[in-house]
Amino acid sequence: MIEVTCAVIRNDEGLVLAVRRGPQMDNAGKWEFPGGKTRAGEDHEECILREIDEELGMDIVICGRLDEVVHDYGDKKIRLIPFICDTLSSKPVLREHDAFRWMGPESLVTLDMTAADIPVAIQYASRHNAVPADEKEAEEAVITTEAGEELARMMGRVSSVEDITMVAQSAVNDTVLLSQLVTLSSSTEPRVGFMSSWALSKVVDLDPKALAPYLALMIDALPSVPNESVQRSFMRVLTKSDLNDIPVSHHAPLIDYCMAAMRGSGQPVAPKAYGMEILASFCSLYPEMVNEVIGAVQLIVNDSSGGMKAAGRKLIHKLGNRQ
Repeated sequence: MIEVTCAVIRNDEGLVLAVRRGPQMDNAGKWEFPGGKTRAGEDHEECILREIDEELGMDIVICGRLDEVVHDYGDKKIRLIPFICDTLSSKPVLREHDAFRWMGPESLVTLDMTAADIPVAIQYASRHNAVPADEKEAEEAVITTEAGEELARMMGRVSSVEDITMVAQSAVNDTVLLSQLVTLSSSTEPRVGFMSSWALSKVVDLDPKALAPYLALMIDALPSVPNESVQRSFMRVLTKSDLNDIPVSHHAPLIDYCMAAMRGSGQPVAPKAYGMEILASFCSLYPEMVNEVIGAVQLIVNDSSGGMKAAGRKLIHKLGNRQ
């Protein structure tokens, strides 16, 4: 069976990118979610990031996954692994496809799509409409009120790495802004949460101590963060932070969370990689954890490929020297 990844790419308006297969491709004229076959030694996450860059010249951030689709085309059988992704790009560069559209989730099913992509479109549309609008709006109103409507609107309009860097530079010296960004990271508006947490991951590069007062809040929020881009940003912040800045009361919850992230079969690469680093750091405080952490990392080494396998082996060697 051939393993293929695809990306449900969302823009800042919540519209989804569909592309039409070009005349030189199989199923020419059919619409699909962009993606492609995994290469030997390549993780699914690595594959989709590479494929979107090669096919469309777009930068994307993986935010979640949908259920896999198995389809038999007769001459080949594929397993399609769909990722939900966000992008700041507005116009793809069509290298293989001959047309593109940004569409509302509910409109995707009206396209003449390839057979394997149809279940993905239906699945994403149903998930998009799963949360009652009044409930979502009420939750968002509370978060926006707490953090400030003006900042929420601004974060929703951010459109470049330069903008995010400027916000982070301001937040380093502004505790009010920093607190608001932490709050907005839990926004149910995907773009606002994504951009706010991304700014925090830039803050920790500028001044790791700046976020020390908020580390406990991030750890408490991790199990219920609204999307995987926020999870990734929070875990990156924790990886870059001094363990001594994390309250002792939050050591066990963070250790448990990282263990679960590493053992989860459906977890993307980034949370597992950050989880490994965080647990390795905790081993310096709690040497009795070393064997358990080595065991968890060994499972990743056995089941992963490429960079994760190398990183896991390096970590096992490092922890082994402590015993």
